[in-house]
Amino acid sequence: MPKKKVKKFRGSRTCGKGRENRNRGGGTRGGRGNAGVLKHKYLRTIKLVKEGKYEIGKSGFSRPSVVRREYRLSKSLRERLIELKAVGAVDSYLYNYLKSRTEMNVGDLDAIVDRLVDNGLAEKEGETYRINLADIGYYRLLGGGRVRKRMHVVVEHATPKAIEKIESAGGIVELGL
Repeated sequence: MPKKKVKKFRGSRTCGKGRENRNRGGGTRGGRGNAGVLKHKYLRTIKLVKEGKYEIGKSGFSRPSVVRREYRLSKSLRERLIELKAVGAVDSYLYNYLKSRTEMNVGDLDAIVDRLVDNGLAEKEGETYRINLADIGYYRLLGGGRVRKRMHVVVEHATPKAIEKIESAGGIVELGL
């Protein structure tokens, strides 16, 4: 069996690389560490992944819990609105109006409360509108806009400004579900 070429160079000063400065640094190894695993060392990486010795992708990062909760709630809102549209409880105008807002402002609620009553998502008792925002998919009520109608709103969370505006119009806000 013939000698391997590598064995021939062992013991020599440069191992067949010529002048010693030519074989220095990470460039001769294709970069230090895991550099190039998705570029020029890709096939090696794929083999290691198949053997379970390497994982491709980012690791060690997790989103803050507040961001995760906001994402989950906005996703559940979208799913709820799609359900309501499929059942026919929301017409196309109301669906487009609601899907563009992740949180409900009191002014927006005041503007669409009659349409919510027409679609069966709210009730009108005399002069008071009863609305459960959790049925629609909203969990937060913000204080932007004007309130002209008397509303009884049930919601998980409302800002102090929203509570003040609804109560000044003669309505009630129930917090927590």
